[in-house]
Amino acid sequence: MSNFFGGFRTENYKVILASVLFLALCIFFHINKLSSVNEITVTEKGIKRTTLVSSKVELIPYSSILRVQTERVPGSSSKAGQITTGYFESVIYLENGEELLISPDHFENYPELIVTIRDKVGNLA
Repeated sequence: MSNFFGGFRTENYKVILASVLFLALCIFFHINKLSSVNEITVTEKGIKRTTLVSSKVELIPYSSILRVQTERVPGSSSKAGQITTGYFESVIYLENGEELLISPDHFENYPELIVTIRDKVGNLA
């Protein structure tokens, strides 16, 4: 064993330690970011939100939704011209003060989700 470890210099240990620390920090931040990834399912009783990392399921009844507000996010442009045209995203405001952002960046079926949620909320009013 001493022949194997005897060939390493102190600088090698520092590089290995720094690499392991950097890798651990990257993994931590990726797991932390994944904890905010949700799956939304629209049901007859409400919106079922499932957190993908912890598999925690929360049912948000339609009666607890105060309003659904859709906003246009403007596109960006540069000196060469317009880069993106922009997009719409919706914020669902709940009675408990929480806000649920539904964006086409996070959900491929964004239009269907918002139309269905608005229809369900509109039927309660």
